Amino acid sequence: MCDNPPYTTLKGAQVLVTGATGFIGQHLCAALNGHGAHVLALRRASSSIRPSILQQDTVEWVEADLRNRADVERTIQPLGATHIFNLAALTSGDRGLGSADEMLVSNLHGTIHLLQALEGTDYKCFIQAGSAEEYGAAPSPTREDAPLSPVSAYSATKAAASLFCDMLSRTRGYPIVILRPFLAYGPGQTPERLIPQAIIAGLKDQPFRMTSGRQTREFTYVDDIVDGFIRAAVTPAAIGHTINLGTGDPVSVSYIVSLVMELTGASNAPLMGAIPDRPGEIWSYVCDNSKARKLLGWAPVTSLSDGLTMTIEWYKDALAKKRIPSLDRLVRCPS
Repeated sequence: MCDNPPYTTLKGAQVLVTGATGFIGQHLCAALNGHGAHVLALRRASSSIRPSILQQDTVEWVEADLRNRADVERTIQPLGATHIFNLAALTSGDRGLGSADEMLVSNLHGTIHLLQALEGTDYKCFIQAGSAEEYGAAPSPTREDAPLSPVSAYSATKAAASLFCDMLSRTRGYPIVILRPFLAYGPGQTPERLIPQAIIAGLKDQPFRMTSGRQTREFTYVDDIVDGFIRAAVTPAAIGHTINLGTGDPVSVSYIVSLVMELTGASNAPLMGAIPDRPGEIWSYVCDNSKARKLLGWAPVTSLSDGLTMTIEWYKDALAKKRIPSLDRLVRCPS
């Protein structure tokens, strides 16, 4: 996975992962399983998402709806989890209020319900998965002490959850670490994201309509992000901190799409500017990752070219096996 120095083992630990059917969640569960942890993977009973990376029989599946406090307390308290990774979230790039109520209940109330259920248990570390979008249009490279300036219901509710966790850590001494991963990519990512869309278009040699591509982003391979999550969970000095996870190396969206087309062997150049840039666009997402380097001994080690090549190979195999749904959606969100 990564060539960073080894971290304290989680072998034999009872580890709970919420959002276990999500992109990063699946990779995290697989990595924890590889380290010998007993992984308790949480999902809703009504979830229709089927893991594509994680072998379902390698973890113990637990069913609960984080939106329901009683359900969470009844399910979570008896588990005896010592390390909790809270990755469950409802996501959307919508800049309006249409999904605000759902976001509030899922992203803020769900986090609160989980922490309430853990009160009185002997857990050692709670990892709250935040988001780079909490920073909004903060100057780049963005440090952890930058003011939060969310631009959507999603980022506002994630920021609220982070502030709630930070409050509990400071005032009650809860063993919480807040991680803010910047843009992750890799095998198994859902096809509405930029890189999967570009890969699918490239492999099918189809025209790729996109925005201007002037936005700058950093893209971190999912294995590197997962390595940061595990390090944070076993680093006592990280407790009480908010930590960025990202490469700190920005590229333009136009560059990343062009590179994907080159690596997939596509003959069509991307149609840049075919779609208007979205209102309220954040033009730069780049993190300062010096805190992660210092506190966690963490640094991303997968080059963009290598990460994209591995991701393309996964999608090539998935397309051949018809495991990816058709996607004709226009690319409006570059993140």
